[in-house]
Amino acid sequence: MKVINYLNKNYIFFIILLSSLILFLPKWIMSFSFFDEDLTLRIINDASDAAYFPLINSFSDFNFSNSYLNNIEDLKLISYPVIGLFINSLFFKILGGYSFIFLELICIFLFLIIFYNIFLILNFSKLSSFTFSVFLFILPTIFKELIFINIEVIKLLGLNFETFYSTRFPRPAISNLFFFSFIFFIIKFYLEEKKYLKYLFFITLLMGITINIFFYLFFIEFFLLTLIFILKFKSNFFKIIINNYKYFLYYMLILISFLGIFQIQVFFSEPDYIKRLGVFKVDLEQKKNLFKYLINFFFSFKFLFLLLINVISFILLKNNTLRIFFYLFIASIISPIFFFLILNKGVDYYHFFNWIVVVGFIYPLICVLFILDSICLKYLNINQNKILFTCLALLMFFYFSFSNISDLKANLVKDNTKRSELSEVIEYISQNNFDDNKNLEILSFNYEISIWLLLNDFKNFSIIPVSFWTPKTDVMLENELISSTKFLGLDKNNFYQLIRNQKGTWRFKNNFVYDYFGRKYMANSLVVFNNDQSDFNQSELDFIKSNNLLISHQIIIPKSEIKRLLYKFDNSNEDINPDLVILDTNDKLKTNKFENKEYCLIFNNNKFKIFSNKILDYKCL
Repeated sequence: MKVINYLNKNYIFFIILLSSLILFLPKWIMSFSFFDEDLTLRIINDASDAAYFPLINSFSDFNFSNSYLNNIEDLKLISYPVIGLFINSLFFKILGGYSFIFLELICIFLFLIIFYNIFLILNFSKLSSFTFSVFLFILPTIFKELIFINIEVIKLLGLNFETFYSTRFPRPAISNLFFFSFIFFIIKFYLEEKKYLKYLFFITLLMGITINIFFYLFFIEFFLLTLIFILKFKSNFFKIIINNYKYFLYYMLILISFLGIFQIQVFFSEPDYIKRLGVFKVDLEQKKNLFKYLINFFFSFKFLFLLLINVISFILLKNNTLRIFFYLFIASIISPIFFFLILNKGVDYYHFFNWIVVVGFIYPLICVLFILDSICLKYLNINQNKILFTCLALLMFFYFSFSNISDLKANLVKDNTKRSELSEVIEYISQNNFDDNKNLEILSFNYEISIWLLLNDFKNFSIIPVSFWTPKTDVMLENELISSTKFLGLDKNNFYQLIRNQKGTWRFKNNFVYDYFGRKYMANSLVVFNNDQSDFNQSELDFIKSNNLLISHQIIIPKSEIKRLLYKFDNSNEDINPDLVILDTNDKLKTNKFENKEYCLIFNNNKFKIFSNKILDYKCL
């Protein structure tokens, strides 16, 4: 009887857990069914984004300045916020590669729990709260698949709603859960008549964490809290603060502590690394350009349409609790204005505008869902409601599973050979006990193999193919790139082909340069390298001027920098002597041949070759 009573009280917990498993399992069942590969390699291939994995591993060892080279120490800190990867790093330390699979399930579960409770306090029924939580989870997938419909609004939502939620670590999988929790507590704070200070504690804590994970959301949270505080207490605003000054002082200290952690890490971090992240100084002229863009955005048809449907929803649905999402929309509008006006540094401004679109759509959507729920409760009996919402939930589970399976099958056709050959490399490394000596110096430009080696604690690399993983200076990175490419037999022309500017369909972006130098050479209508637009040829300059200033992933190396790097290549004589050389014969280096008498081939398949220094005495082919 006790068991039955417990299950009756906690049935929603088990339903949401079961739902999380249904949303989570298809991808991983498919992965384990179709590919026979090392667990870590599977995670690299099937997680949404593996770019942060080396940082997660490094932070789990409390190493915040990893050079991945034995003869380089005393680097400054990586400026990517430590708290932003704390959860991933903690679980990785405990569970290893399985942590990414486990956390993906937990994140889906927490998303559904948070929104289920948000819908409940907005006075939705239990059935609809659960069903609409599932709907919000799969909504980004729906919009993504509707992009093919050539409708501007659908395309806009499809491009922006990936910001809302996905299982990509650490953002938005973990970062947005803190934001959604903040929304839950801000609603509780607004509704609570007496014990609102305890909710304010959680709100402050979440804001402190958010500033270290994704500070764009922190500004939205700050202005939403300010608006709700004013709306809740009105003329008693200052009286409430004065009467409870001890609490507010305590909460302020919590916030300052988190802000201090953020600032200390930035202060001791490598300046070159910060620039490679895309951070740049903003002068008065650039601020004017930013506000011109902002004004144009606010008077664009897309924004005015979004504002109109929010205002209409606000007027028609006189529900004060639901209106918190309207104030969330207002807070998202205020945030970039404040940021542009006050701060003299900029980075990835597009996040502000993404969130304006996302939260601007969320309020009218929740209003529509509330109306639908009210209609169902009014015109359908309990059993009919159960049947309707159960069918809707099952339909969404089927759709999401089918979508995942379709994507995996498409990737299976495209990536099967690549994954098989990658798996052969990893299997060879494991079987030949390379990990008996984690200090072997390894030269590899391959992204997946490099991540696998880093996650398995190999410590010594001639070059790290993604500069995001290490706080080395730009000079160090240039020296390693030149010495590594020369070692592989590339000449000056080969080197130029490797770093030259490349124009795609809508932007310039050489992916190799982007991976290796980050956004040091970011170029758009707002910012270029050294703020010198005369250092580009005419076609590049025309393209830069025509670009949206929010484009922060466009990379164009100026003429003087190309010239400097080529000169440095000619005059650099730094030699390297790696123990192992792992070549991806289809990568940008085009190193199909490697000729060095001190090395011999020890592994070979259609895509990869491994060469060993002969002094290691591995069996040569």
